[in-house]
Amino acid sequence: MANIIKIIEGFSFIPRSELNLLEALESQKVNVDYQCREGFCGSCQVQLLEGEVEYTSEPIAFIPEGRILPCCCHAKSDLTIEIPGGCHLKKTEQ
Repeated sequence: MANIIKIIEGFSFIPRSELNLLEALESQKVNVDYQCREGFCGSCQVQLLEGEVEYTSEPIAFIPEGRILPCCCHAKSDLTIEIPGGCHLKKTEQ
């Protein structure tokens, strides 16, 4: 069953199952800060408001309660997340 990713500002989408959450957000042109993409630095943290994720590899970065690392997890259920600084879509080149 496909899960729905909802960003608190009202944008939602259904991710491809093979993508981790960061890749799924990028596929929708959602700007998310990141650096290592492997759970080491923690710079991609987002707030998990509802739902459940599954980590593909155990993150090394410290993750405060209620936050997740999109770079190394997949949606296990429908998710509602909040991106620090708000949801901003990348501009497309014309």
